[in-house]
Amino acid sequence: MHLVLRDGAPCPPTALTHDGAGAAALADLYAYGPGTTVRAMMNATIDGAIAGADGTSGSLSNPDDSFVFGVLRALADAVLVGASTVRTEDYRRPAGRGDLRDPSRRPGGADRPVLAIMTSSGQVPASIEPDWPTLLIAPRDAVSAVTARSGWPADRVIGADSPAEVVAALVARGHRGIQIEGGPSSLGRFAAAGLLDELCLSTTHRTVGGPSPRAVDGPLHDGRWELRSLLIGEHAHAARYRRLPDDLS
Repeated sequence: MHLVLRDGAPCPPTALTHDGAGAAALADLYAYGPGTTVRAMMNATIDGAIAGADGTSGSLSNPDDSFVFGVLRALADAVLVGASTVRTEDYRRPAGRGDLRDPSRRPGGADRPVLAIMTSSGQVPASIEPDWPTLLIAPRDAVSAVTARSGWPADRVIGADSPAEVVAALVARGHRGIQIEGGPSSLGRFAAAGLLDELCLSTTHRTVGGPSPRAVDGPLHDGRWELRSLLIGEHAHAARYRRLPDDLS
């Protein structure tokens, strides 16, 4: 891949190889700043699909997308995702690249991210490993039912009724680098609430047609974004957008 835009301005094309050196350079580019950052990471095709013929985003994966995705997961304190996406995709051990774990580059300093699953039913797939740090986030009036159905310890089930409460609950536990990975309705709720700070969109150089939803699907809103970095690869290009403050949108 080549970095062609950095900090919002064109730069001389810089090669980033799919190895440890390239991963370290990419980690520096995407490093979390001070305070809390809520970042979304999604992959789509050039015709806007976020899932392939098998209904999963995994079928769209490619070396460029996987490289960027592995680095981003290695930087996050918490991977936040909706339960339906967890049931569809593989979320067993979302650690990111191993060569970026020691020393930790996560704001909270942990060697692996918390997996935070938003659910109203408590239906968690058996693929979620019990030794992985996992939280369930449920509407407050569903906490008891979610705890009972999931069998999760009560101290790992969080009640939150809005995107703002979800973020506040994660930050209270020391997770200020938060990466949302879907699904589209989850991203839509956080975007409409003005709580997405960054959108990292990988565009796979394929078309698939079909009825796939958009990367962000939810309440109507008018969010304005600035392009902060752009990577061009053989199989995909990866754009990083930062939300403009409301008074500049």
